[in-house]
Amino acid sequence: MNIAVPNRTIIVDDRPADLEFVVAEHVRQVIARLGRTEDLRFSPDFRRLALAGFGRSMCLLFDIEIVRSAGKPILHVRDYFELHSPDLKDPHGFDFIDNRTLVVANRGGAVTVFDLPAGSRSQRVHDLSPSRVVRRAGLSRRISTPGSVCVSAMNNGRCELLVCNNYKHRVTRHVVRLGSGWSLPRNSILLEQGLDVPDGIAISPDKAWIAISNHMTHSVLLFDNRKRLDRRSAHVATLSGVGYPHGLRFSPDGTMIYVADAGSPYVHVYRRAGNGWSGEHAPVLSFRVIDDQTFQKGRHNPEEGGPKGLDIDALGELLVVTNEEQPLACFHMPTLLSQKNFAN
Repeated sequence: MNIAVPNRTIIVDDRPADLEFVVAEHVRQVIARLGRTEDLRFSPDFRRLALAGFGRSMCLLFDIEIVRSAGKPILHVRDYFELHSPDLKDPHGFDFIDNRTLVVANRGGAVTVFDLPAGSRSQRVHDLSPSRVVRRAGLSRRISTPGSVCVSAMNNGRCELLVCNNYKHRVTRHVVRLGSGWSLPRNSILLEQGLDVPDGIAISPDKAWIAISNHMTHSVLLFDNRKRLDRRSAHVATLSGVGYPHGLRFSPDGTMIYVADAGSPYVHVYRRAGNGWSGEHAPVLSFRVIDDQTFQKGRHNPEEGGPKGLDIDALGELLVVTNEEQPLACFHMPTLLSQKNFAN
């Protein structure tokens, strides 16, 4: 299905904001054989980058440094280690709880929480057991096809997770205990109204808005998290003009949303009007992140070929994207969001 981009959208095809990134040769070889990827995520201190090895049911964790001495940030990927576990089954979505704790949504299994090992050049392959496994969506329901996850709150040693159950068309909420001790997680269905294969999820920095990639309606739905939400809650805003939305993130100040379009070679940028999100929004900018040859190579069907996961650094400068044929690419957002590019 081809989705028309509204005329007022500025389309950038010459990729003026491509950023070079530096990858150690031994890391480059590992990336080259990774296969199908789905998501990637910076750690809170931006010293690590997690990449989902969906096709191999494993995760790569890179040791990184973002160097800013040359004016534009340069991503240096210095080392890696592999995470393996019997509980990693088609890992599809990530979030970090803290710098040493990674939560994984496994589309072929459950939601798993891992305590990460310290990086070591003497041991790059680690077989892990999860510290927590979340399998239920309620007393009488199990999690099914969890594809994306975000950490929505932390309080008194507990963490709240929001999980897209892709083919059950719902978002579930889970409160899990961290650290020592054990307790049953509290699980419930949070959102269901209007969802049709929710494929990605993000929460705004102020926790006021939840954005969900709604795969089969070719849109992103926004829910007002300042209100008490339940499975009957309706979305308050729609982001249109996207083919098959996948990964998405809010800008650090919460005024923009970046959406990876798995059905096109573009990332779409949406800008908030006023103090909140309401009504329908077209992208204000769409920029190419994959060249046409690479896009066509991965286009096995209309839902594939484009970017899958994306993330952005704390300053809103460095945006990273991934897909199977192009596991890692970087872009300079201030260049793309310059007044020249926004001029009508």
